[in-house]
Amino acid sequence: MLFKEDAAARAQHDAVRKNVGWYRWTHDLLEVTGADSTRFLDYIFVNSIAKAPVGRSKYTAMLDEGGGIIDDVIVTHMGENHYWISTLYVPELKEWIVMHKGELDVRHKELTCEVDMYAVQGPNAPALVNKLASAPVDGLKRFAMAENKIGGISARVHCGGFTGEAGYEIYCGIADSAAVSEAIRKAANEFDAPELRTLEVYVRSLPTEKGLALRQDFYGLNPFEAGIGWSVDFEKDFIGREATARAKEEGTARKLVGIEYEAESYEDISQGERIRKNGRDVGFVRSAVYGYTVEKNIGFAIIDIGKVEIGDRVVVGCNDSPAVIVEKRWI
Repeated sequence: MLFKEDAAARAQHDAVRKNVGWYRWTHDLLEVTGADSTRFLDYIFVNSIAKAPVGRSKYTAMLDEGGGIIDDVIVTHMGENHYWISTLYVPELKEWIVMHKGELDVRHKELTCEVDMYAVQGPNAPALVNKLASAPVDGLKRFAMAENKIGGISARVHCGGFTGEAGYEIYCGIADSAAVSEAIRKAANEFDAPELRTLEVYVRSLPTEKGLALRQDFYGLNPFEAGIGWSVDFEKDFIGREATARAKEEGTARKLVGIEYEAESYEDISQGERIRKNGRDVGFVRSAVYGYTVEKNIGFAIIDIGKVEIGDRVVVGCNDSPAVIVEKRWI
């Protein structure tokens, strides 16, 4: 749904862009272990999991046999033959593992109800987390995880997030969640940092402005159509490799782009709405949200290459709402 103004949402959004904010992120978490876990994860994901040292994470996609994206995840190497996978679709991931592991020594266990996670995001996130943590986090590299203590409670701190700003993710046992939450809240008050309670802000408006798409935005696309071809390691085998190599060699017929909706267009734009140029279908909408930093209704779309280009004006939906095709990052 598109909207023009929501004071509470704007305040939360602006806090992350200009200062710092925090929120509990209820993603799914799957633990994978076993002697063959590294080899197996290398096979079901396009990025090279084997090249991630202990304590480091990899962003990667999971493809079907035809090279279409069925999920994108963060895989963290926790220890020897021990991995955490962060996803929003753990039931599908578990089914995929069972379907493909064969006789390999690979075990998985869902940790979603055992481990909680809090995100601290924004330019002042390092200062806030340093105030919380027993060990400084300044030296923690992007996509690195380290053991630490938050308010005296054992936790893991991961340098990352889904806002496009500096940030950290704090993992703790579910039994310690309330205490960790209170410790964050107390420190956040000193920074005038709000708790983000508007899902649309931390799942859509903040990430979209930075060009960070959700799995539902590029589901079914190949990595090159989705703009994440950089994450594919062709030096190894993986599910969908042949189709992906062919797509790289032959080029693609469609791609994920940004779309800006005119400010006067105040209607609900939903996933799947058709995009037309000069009366001809040229693509369809994948998302729409109000970007508080850019002061525009923005989102992602899939377009047919050759029918429409960056900068072209188009219309969307049954009411022919005016829009412009743009690059898929605004700030």
